[in-house]
Amino acid sequence: HEDHDDEEDHDDHDHGTLDPHFWFDPNRVALAIGEIQKQLIKLDPGNYNAYKSLANSYLDKLKTLDEEMDALIQTLPSDNRDIVTTHESLGYLENRYGLEVLVTIIPNITTEDGVTPKQLVKVIEKIKDHEIKVIFIESESPSKSAEIIAKDTGVSLVSGLWVETLKENQSYIDFIKTNVELIVENLKK
Repeated sequence: HEDHDDEEDHDDHDHGTLDPHFWFDPNRVALAIGEIQKQLIKLDPGNYNAYKSLANSYLDKLKTLDEEMDALIQTLPSDNRDIVTTHESLGYLENRYGLEVLVTIIPNITTEDGVTPKQLVKVIEKIKDHEIKVIFIESESPSKSAEIIAKDTGVSLVSGLWVETLKENQSYIDFIKTNVELIVENLKK
């Protein structure tokens, strides 16, 4: 986040080592697959070849996914990649693909209990300063504050962003594609 205006903005975007949402970067998921493979082989060395084969196959799928998501995001003009979301959850997606999480409504917390009027004003100012047209509402997060901001700024609220869980019968690959497609489709409007 070297391009932030001031240090205060950076504090709201702290993705340090504590950001648990690593699954928004398929390359990091690939690291997890490697570790899972190692642990399964330790526990069940008799099936070494099966674990190795399955892991390699999935790693190939992750590489393809990464390339597809990068190509999709690159269809956005570089000056139209700023996003606003409910809470800090897309840091790895941001870092991997060149999106910019401009500001989040709920800074680094999981409920709206801690959202202050000062924080809401900051989000409203960022939205107006950067001419943001949409706020992405995470399906697992409350949206009351986002509704207040939308009413004040005129931005559209886009729901359907899933960041914490898969939908029933949804694969990880479908999870990523659905989220990225939602973001790209709405930034293109």
